[in-house]
Amino acid sequence: MLFLFDSTLNENGIFAKNIMMKKLALFHLLLFMIAQISAQSQSGIKSVNTLEDKIYGLSLLWSEVKYNFVNIDHLDFNLDSLYRETMKRVINTKDDITYYKELDCFLNRLNDAHTSLFDYPESGYEETDYPNYGTKYIGGKYYFIKYKKDCPYSDPDLLGAEIVEIDGLPTDQYVEKFVLPHITGSTLKYKLNQAGSILLNGLVGSSIRGKARCRDGKMKTFDIIRNGEAIRRDDDVWLPKDELSFRTSKAVTLTWKDDIALLNIRRFIPESVCNDIDKAMAEINAHQCRGVIIDLRGNAGGITDVTWRLQMYLTQADTIRSFGAQTRINSGYGRAQGNYRKEYEDFYLYKAYKNEPPELVSKPKEIKALSCPVAILIDNNSFSACEDFLINIYEMPNRPILIGEETAGSTGAPLVIELPHEAVARICTIRPLFPYSSEPFVGKGIIPDIETIPDLQEVLQGKDIALEKAVNIIMGKTIGE
Repeated sequence: MLFLFDSTLNENGIFAKNIMMKKLALFHLLLFMIAQISAQSQSGIKSVNTLEDKIYGLSLLWSEVKYNFVNIDHLDFNLDSLYRETMKRVINTKDDITYYKELDCFLNRLNDAHTSLFDYPESGYEETDYPNYGTKYIGGKYYFIKYKKDCPYSDPDLLGAEIVEIDGLPTDQYVEKFVLPHITGSTLKYKLNQAGSILLNGLVGSSIRGKARCRDGKMKTFDIIRNGEAIRRDDDVWLPKDELSFRTSKAVTLTWKDDIALLNIRRFIPESVCNDIDKAMAEINAHQCRGVIIDLRGNAGGITDVTWRLQMYLTQADTIRSFGAQTRINSGYGRAQGNYRKEYEDFYLYKAYKNEPPELVSKPKEIKALSCPVAILIDNNSFSACEDFLINIYEMPNRPILIGEETAGSTGAPLVIELPHEAVARICTIRPLFPYSSEPFVGKGIIPDIETIPDLQEVLQGKDIALEKAVNIIMGKTIGE
């Protein structure tokens, strides 16, 4: 049929030329597709997403974001333009790994840690590993802060060295190009801190090269293999040893420092954590202690109802206040009227909201509130439901003092979205409101009353300056004493 069709058009030289050009382009496209299929077959890559799946998946995310993402009014770019630009790249992805990376980058542009791609098929996973070094973002720079002992690839001279170049790029540029686009976060500070932790991670078995300025001022090159997990042993020793108190696997632990209770709550899940909190508080109340330090550093959240349990021990009142919420309103009629009526403009712009009032929760009579001084430790990894708790108490009269670092700045009930082939994404749908002022919690984390950010020397020494500060305050010591 193509031959007969072309013979007919040969009477018109222009048409014939156009058809030949199209056929040539199609031929090249077929060769390209065959080459890609052959390359994937040879590399062992197996993709489950068709082109239709890829387009549908991105379009589904875009539509759900447009109608339900609570922080759409804080975007500083045009969502439709981002969708179109991402679509171009999605269509050209050659396997599931690169496809999901594009979806990941699309959602990460929304700057919300509860809006992300968090599960996808095995074909979309990339085998990654970390080197035998730990790194950290400190004071605007990136440093080596630990290394694995007795590892042939470890160089103790790099301890404390500033990483100034990675794979031929200044470190800041490398982070901007290769690390930050793949980090889900609500604040720049959180993203940079996360970047500091995973700075040198990458494809398992691959190498990463760079330059570092050692503590003596001398420059040193490094060539590091990403095989930390591949060669990990149960008796591995990392230097310098980390003795920070909040790094524990248990949900709730209670220890004592003289007459001060140290209550470490690592997470607010499962619901049985309520029982663990009750047991710890019973022991504290039975003890004539001088004060209590509640450590919520690294607490990644859980169930808001569990955080209420802790909140109940911090007030003598019969009820506690839980945050209000702000969420989106979508109305077809309102959007239609927004074409020409000012009072409906927010509907037309997808920026109409409604507020839900704070909730009053009754406190069981058997709960005995703490009567001694209380300090709460927080950091940039205090997250989600942990921040729900902090939002609830932040404006509360006579609340405990907060010590440490600004929290992650992200909470909110996520909408779960199922994509083709059991991939799953989520989109944040509510913006908490402080229960006393009704001000929105957005754009930044909970700010501590006393900020304690360790410098390089304190990190290398494993000093817990936040805990030291809390102990001094409860003991009645002045700053610097």
